[in-house]
Amino acid sequence: MTVELAHPSTEPLAQRTPTEPAHPWWWFISTTPGRIMAIGAILAMLGILSAFAISTTINERQHQLTAVLDHTEPLAFTAGQIYTTLSVADASASTAFVAGTEPRPVRQRYEQAITDAAVAVTRASSGLTDPSLVALLGRINAQLAVYTGLIETARTNNRVGNPVGSSYLSEASALMQDKILPDAQRLYETTSARVDAETTASAEIPAPVIIVVAATLGFGVFAHRWLARRTRRRVNIGLVAGGLAIAVMIVWVGSALVVSTAGSRTAKNTAADSLRLVTNLAITAQQARADETLSLIRRGDEDVRKRSYYQRVDTMRQQLGEYLAREDSVDKSGLAQADQLLEKWRLADQRINAYITVGNYQAATQVALGSGEDDSTPAFDKLNDALNQGILESRKQLRQDILSARRVLSGTTVGGAMLSVGAALAVALGIWPRMSEYR
Repeated sequence: MTVELAHPSTEPLAQRTPTEPAHPWWWFISTTPGRIMAIGAILAMLGILSAFAISTTINERQHQLTAVLDHTEPLAFTAGQIYTTLSVADASASTAFVAGTEPRPVRQRYEQAITDAAVAVTRASSGLTDPSLVALLGRINAQLAVYTGLIETARTNNRVGNPVGSSYLSEASALMQDKILPDAQRLYETTSARVDAETTASAEIPAPVIIVVAATLGFGVFAHRWLARRTRRRVNIGLVAGGLAIAVMIVWVGSALVVSTAGSRTAKNTAADSLRLVTNLAITAQQARADETLSLIRRGDEDVRKRSYYQRVDTMRQQLGEYLAREDSVDKSGLAQADQLLEKWRLADQRINAYITVGNYQAATQVALGSGEDDSTPAFDKLNDALNQGILESRKQLRQDILSARRVLSGTTVGGAMLSVGAALAVALGIWPRMSEYR
């Protein structure tokens, strides 16, 4: 019997029985080792997220405070200088015209004020980026050139005894009071508002950082309790070390942020408000001085100038009284005598008006420009010096507060990040031995 064997190539191939995995891929997460690993990964991610949130917040706050110190505050101060120096120039021009012979000190004060205003305009032009403010500054600069031309024309006519000089002076003063100073005031108020806005932004409570750090700390407590129940070990050294690192970070960074926020708020609510108020007082004083002297030149509208003068002085006394009554006001000692000086100045102006009423302009001029104890000029000069000193003290306090708010944040970015990363590593080292117990 012959048995025929089939060629191997004709034999059917053996088929493997398909095998399904014993468990789906996500099954590991439902086991105790998987949960331990998931908890560790979440804690590490929260630690890194805390480090990112802290570093981002602190860097942003330091950038805001640096911008205020290096750009916004100097620009606002320069805008304030434009405002004050232009007021000084207008008052000095009127005083020089009233004197007739134009005293050299008064002329020098006018020239210095114009020079200071021109320098301030140049400085402001290099720091402005807003097109509307650039256009506003350009208009101030153009109008200032017209103003100085009118003053020189009035001065020339006054020297030769031409009565038309008073008309040129009146036109120049009207230009200053009605156009230049309002534009300068708008520039100053806009830049001052930016200082307030940026200082306020640097004092905001960092809610995202608080939420992330609180979530990290809360989840760490939950993880430690859960791991203690599962592994029958009360203390996990790694989780405790990570928690301590987070706690140290909260105390350190939190304290720095609290101190920085307090400094920013003090800068805004105390020093910045003081600077703005004293600057406005100095400007109002110069405008009142211009009213006083112009009443001796523009004969016929003395009543209008008198009402304007009294309104300005009364406003100054009210604002000054409210300012000195505040507990957080800056440079109280320097402005303590300002109210008395205002009263002496007002009494001197009443004497000027009494002489004008009877037509004795020579005696009125003597009271306005004299150097006697009861004359107008000494009281005004002392008041002006006190207000200028108050401006410098307020600005010094403002910059110190902002600088302190920035300085206290130094090192917290690196320190907070290192503590957060260290907490994440400690958690990993604490969880790894528990993971190794499962095979």
